[in-house]
Amino acid sequence: MIPIKKKWLETKIALSNTIQSILELNHKRKYLSFLKKKKKELVVAKEELIEEELKVLNKLAAQQAKMLKKYENVLAEVE
Repeated sequence: MIPIKKKWLETKIALSNTIQSILELNHKRKYLSFLKKKKKELVVAKEELIEEELKVLNKLAAQQAKMLKKYENVLAEVE
């Protein structure tokens, strides 16, 4: 496999994993908002951690998407 195709595939897999992590965190956030009524202090702290992690993952996903697009453009020119 030529190196650019390998990089493209690795980036696509990484992006897929990042998106899955974002979806899981959003699910946890939704569940925590349900629990907020019962254990407010603990839930607020966990929500803040989830928000920070989501910010990082969203930036990472955006960066991976840009790289994927770049590799796709290079592959289109080669073929």
